[in-house]
Amino acid sequence: MKNSLLKNGFYNTVGGVVRIGLAVLTIPILIRMLGIEEYGLWTLAYAVVQVVNLAEAGLSVATTVFVSQDIVKEDADDLSNSLSETLTVTFGGMLIFATLAAISLLFGAELIVSLFPKLGQVQQLTIQHALQIGGLVVWARLLQRVLIGVEQAYQRYDLTNLFNTIESLLLSFGMLIVTWLGGRTIALMQWQAVAAIAILLGHIWVFRTLTHNMKLHVNWNKKRGLAIARYSLMTWLTSLGGMIFARGDRLIVGALLGSKILAVYATITDLTTVISRLSDLPVQPLLPALSKIITILDKDKTKLQQQIKQAVEINTLIALGLGTVFFTLAPFLMHVMLGDVVKSEYILAFRIMIIIETLHSLYAVGYYVLFSVNAVVENLAIHLFSSLLSIVLIYLFSNRFGLIGAVLGNAGFLCVLSAIVWGMKYLNINQNTWLRWYKLPLFCFITFAIVGFIVKDSFEFILCLCIVQVIMLIKWFIDSQAKENNTIIKFFDYKRFQKLLFNKNKKY
Repeated sequence: MKNSLLKNGFYNTVGGVVRIGLAVLTIPILIRMLGIEEYGLWTLAYAVVQVVNLAEAGLSVATTVFVSQDIVKEDADDLSNSLSETLTVTFGGMLIFATLAAISLLFGAELIVSLFPKLGQVQQLTIQHALQIGGLVVWARLLQRVLIGVEQAYQRYDLTNLFNTIESLLLSFGMLIVTWLGGRTIALMQWQAVAAIAILLGHIWVFRTLTHNMKLHVNWNKKRGLAIARYSLMTWLTSLGGMIFARGDRLIVGALLGSKILAVYATITDLTTVISRLSDLPVQPLLPALSKIITILDKDKTKLQQQIKQAVEINTLIALGLGTVFFTLAPFLMHVMLGDVVKSEYILAFRIMIIIETLHSLYAVGYYVLFSVNAVVENLAIHLFSSLLSIVLIYLFSNRFGLIGAVLGNAGFLCVLSAIVWGMKYLNINQNTWLRWYKLPLFCFITFAIVGFIVKDSFEFILCLCIVQVIMLIKWFIDSQAKENNTIIKFFDYKRFQKLLFNKNKKY
């Protein structure tokens, strides 16, 4: 399990770095080519499409969990029948939901556009046409999710990340070419549809490769259908909470503050989301791995605790490290992304959002643990409460404080950190034990952030603090891994690396 977690986490991280890097590099170029008003318009249209993606109804995660449990069966006929029952429910259900979602965008686009009165008439017509095309994007991407769920269950994160990276390349370079040729929001959405269909065909090929030796057929089992439906419903409601926070905020900011401020807000949130996405990727394989362990009744507490500790430390290292670097480089990043329109208010808002997103990123392990132990009700309650609180705060603070208020409202989503508490409780890991895993790096990061806000105008001083903070994080991680003598030690000689970096008696 450890080797597969590290390997799949590595695939996720490498693919994620490439995809996120492409997305981040594309944003400033698009802003300059489109103009900030048109970019805000594109952001609004794409945010609506992403919200409609919630029609997946939790079937993607359910596919990963249930297929992971199916493939441990040794009898070939039993495996084929069980997998057929699962895929009949998940793929059939997703096909229905995807088609309904596409139809809703096709015929409901005009109604959706009417919710944004601050848009001009031409802008409303542009959004309406783009959303109708977006229906095809939603249909293709929803079907992709079930196929990706199967790939993850088979631990083929290499193939999943390969196709996701290819899609990112197609989207990033394609959007730049479309914009360079004079295309705007509608043309960009058309390109999204072409890329989504192409990648769907690729995932279908991978699915057929993985299951070519099985006699898959339509096989409805009422008991299995109800079990998947219950799990999917809870998972979907949990995803609903996350999407309300991730994209619903943009709809509110766009409606209250207009497309220009929305473009700035979207740029800030897109940049800071890099922190949570990259720190989440290495621990994402926990879901199928823990689901499989629980299924085969392998519940060695020592091994399980060591596995969770490793995931926590990797997640913490990446999240706090990225948060520290982003905070330090905030003025530079804002000027790169927005150019001459940058104000001191934008940099302050960006730094506040960095702190919020960095702390939010630490909940990843708790999130996947709760799904693995089938505690979807707790995950649902945590996400819905946190999302709704955040949305309410964004609405209230945006009205009163503008952009800064919208950013501060995101703090409501930090309630998701309670997922860590519940996840560790389900695994019977003592509270003092897991708190020790977080205590030192979190204390250092909070201290760095407080001092950074106090001396916010002294870049050189903040840079020095950043270097010290990053070195301390690396040393903490190396020391911890060396003590455990776990799988990472087999890949890298950490003790030797530690001696080279931190040997105080070294003579020069």
